[in-house]
Amino acid sequence: MSNMFDVYQNFSDLYDELVNHEDYENNLYKFLNDNIQWENKVVGEFGIGTGRVSRNYIDKAKKLFAYDNSQHMLDKAKENLAKWSDKIEYSVLDNSKLNTIENTFDIIIEGWSFGHLVVQENENIDQTIQYLISETKKRAKEIIFIETLGTNVEFPNPPGEKLSKFYQALVENGFKEHIIQTDYKFNNYEDAGKIMGAFFGDSMKNDIIQKQLNVIKEYTGIWICRN
Repeated sequence: MSNMFDVYQNFSDLYDELVNHEDYENNLYKFLNDNIQWENKVVGEFGIGTGRVSRNYIDKAKKLFAYDNSQHMLDKAKENLAKWSDKIEYSVLDNSKLNTIENTFDIIIEGWSFGHLVVQENENIDQTIQYLISETKKRAKEIIFIETLGTNVEFPNPPGEKLSKFYQALVENGFKEHIIQTDYKFNNYEDAGKIMGAFFGDSMKNDIIQKQLNVIKEYTGIWICRN
């Protein structure tokens, strides 16, 4: 079960367990609440997953339109965010179908989601990147992209040429880049290897176990555009 896309579609409990160990120092929460005004805002979140990013702001937001291409994930998000069910509307949506949305928002946010669409693209990467940027700019005055800058690495760096191109395009299109650490922490290295390996693959699992790591470094990029 090393394919992360299989996890997204079929193993929401495993994914939820993984992300609940992520960012143990709450750096994402601190950043989002220090730099974004969420009060009374209508938010569109794409690739909501199990609701981890949403929990950082949902208390303050007026309304959340939550999108994900996996009903399996949305069901888990509904469970995790049940406390705020009166102000969340859930919809199944693939990121490639942003142009079908009629809603507009005060804020659009995505976390570790648009990058997957870019990585899966082989022939029209530049077109896909511009699509994501233009379609979000049409629908919100403030846009927040959250994407990986490496897991189990010593320094922040885009993992691969496709994501490097994506991040460069964001900066060229008016997004300001910020970098934070969102390290994972587990009770022991055995649990770390098992859970991280189920999502990221055997190579990471073996490295964690060999080095006996219970804290795994992760760097996260946050790109913000205000129209």
